[in-house]
Amino acid sequence: AAVLARPQVPCPGGSCRTSQAGTGQAGTGGGGSGHAVPGPVYYDRGDHAERMRLLGENARRELILRQAVALLSGPSGLAARLRAGTLTGPAASVSLPLDIGTATDTIPAHLRRAVIARDKHCAWPGGCSQRPAGCQVHHLVPRSKGGRTSLTNCGLFCAFHHLIVIHQWGWTVVLNADGTMTATSPDRTRTLRSHSPPATAA
Repeated sequence: AAVLARPQVPCPGGSCRTSQAGTGQAGTGGGGSGHAVPGPVYYDRGDHAERMRLLGENARRELILRQAVALLSGPSGLAARLRAGTLTGPAASVSLPLDIGTATDTIPAHLRRAVIARDKHCAWPGGCSQRPAGCQVHHLVPRSKGGRTSLTNCGLFCAFHHLIVIHQWGWTVVLNADGTMTATSPDRTRTLRSHSPPATAA
């Protein structure tokens, strides 16, 4: 079956003939100016219903996804509540971001705990066993250079290696992709690694 998509529009003054449906040709008969008035346009009812059905499904899907994200994510979301109620230890704690996104003057307590859990003790590549209680969290890329307050840009260092070696003597430390660290002297002549150098290809 077909549905009328556009009503017939009469010619102003009633002096014109309407066009034959779908042909665009002027109708027969005398009188009037002789120009055609757009006639009715038809389309298939089935195609229209299918398009409307797809649009409705897409709108419902988007609404469901938005509601699901709002329900599940964040510290107060369902996922965090279920984890806190069924697990024990650190896994039962509330979800908190490990990347603050921008540099901050202070290190959030939960981020310090994550750095301690990763580094265990002073992470100076030359070797240092100072316990976390005597260590400070350091931005590997300085805040002044756009360094982020995130787990991947923070390291745990004792007061000597943090305040003296890094900030006064100018050594830089890099966190490698495999979790090891490399320290380089200001003149680039000395390099310390928390791991052995990569093996040379044969």
